[in-house]
Amino acid sequence: MRQNKPLFCILTDGSGGGKQARLEYSAALASACGVARGPVFGQRSDRDWYADILAGNPVPFLDAADRIARAAPAGAVVVADPVEGYNPMHDLTAALADRVAAQIGGRRETFALTRPLPGAPTALDEATVDAKRAALAAYAPLADEAAALLSSHPQALHDERLVPAWYDWPAVPTVAPAYERFGKDRIAAGHYRTIIRYVDHVRPIALALRRTAALVPVGL
Repeated sequence: MRQNKPLFCILTDGSGGGKQARLEYSAALASACGVARGPVFGQRSDRDWYADILAGNPVPFLDAADRIARAAPAGAVVVADPVEGYNPMHDLTAALADRVAAQIGGRRETFALTRPLPGAPTALDEATVDAKRAALAAYAPLADEAAALLSSHPQALHDERLVPAWYDWPAVPTVAPAYERFGKDRIAAGHYRTIIRYVDHVRPIALALRRTAALVPVGL
């Protein structure tokens, strides 16, 4: 972010299923890196987005993609979360980014989130690693996640890589998404009433984003 100064967009306020919003930390990170905040920057809560996913409502996703596309430079590289089945909003962010890239004639790339990606990483110098470490320490709401990441992957801050992003949204995923398993556990614990499912909720919105962006046709 410091080097390339991207247009920085965020869909949710980071409040998750019921936590405090963490938008102020993201805004501080953007300021520290000298990047411009885009037209979509956490104006809606995770709960609002989840409600739309469960309702099968693609309109807020389409609107967010179109607003970003209107602000983005033509031909820009669009970098967003990979589709990993870890979190439905992460996965739909990828589909939304596909739409943006198609509209501006850009290229789509992604990064490692919860599992490694193929390809040789770019090793970072110590000054850059120190800057990343300081930024992570300042982002207090992510302290537990950061500690878990660095415990399992001590070199996680020392390299970076971007790879071409593409996901074909199959009718049935090879592996059940982690968010479905998590949802079942939360229902059993009495915290959730319904589960966001890939087939019923996530895939239809992803296909709506891709169809309206004139991407490669995907059959239902």
